[in-house]
Amino acid sequence: MTQKNAGREGSGAEQGLDLGALRQTPGFMIRILQIQIFDSFFKHFEEAGLSPVDYGILLTVRDNPAVTQSELAAVLKMQLPNLVKILVRMENAGTLKRKRSLKDKRAVELSLTASGRKEADEANKRGRTFNAQTLAALSKPEQAAFLQMLSRLVEAHKGAPT
Repeated sequence: MTQKNAGREGSGAEQGLDLGALRQTPGFMIRILQIQIFDSFFKHFEEAGLSPVDYGILLTVRDNPAVTQSELAAVLKMQLPNLVKILVRMENAGTLKRKRSLKDKRAVELSLTASGRKEADEANKRGRTFNAQTLAALSKPEQAAFLQMLSRLVEAHKGAPT
């Protein structure tokens, strides 16, 4: 072990590493930020018992009456069978309802129950607080610009091969 590395194992060794090149890599920085935000999300939403996927489902179904399972899977970037398992759990808990679409018998539309709407509204309030904490390091104009830039990047990479 070199003098430079001595005493660094298990004590935040990454803080002493040169990450200059990686810090110029959008994918790396976005991934690190995502991990940090998810860690914070789970702590913030622990009392409510919501995961990021649950949160996304609640708000998307609340804000888009009659959204289909397929549309929701596409928006959340999930495989339909994986999403359906979560939807069945939420349906069994009395949070949402699934029914065949009258327009397209192959599609299954989603709606929130009364308790699901209440849960979505509470999640939305908790989410606003969480989002404010997440962006607190930026000024209000920077927050707006950051979210705008993220949206532009998401749009620009929609058709990119995975």
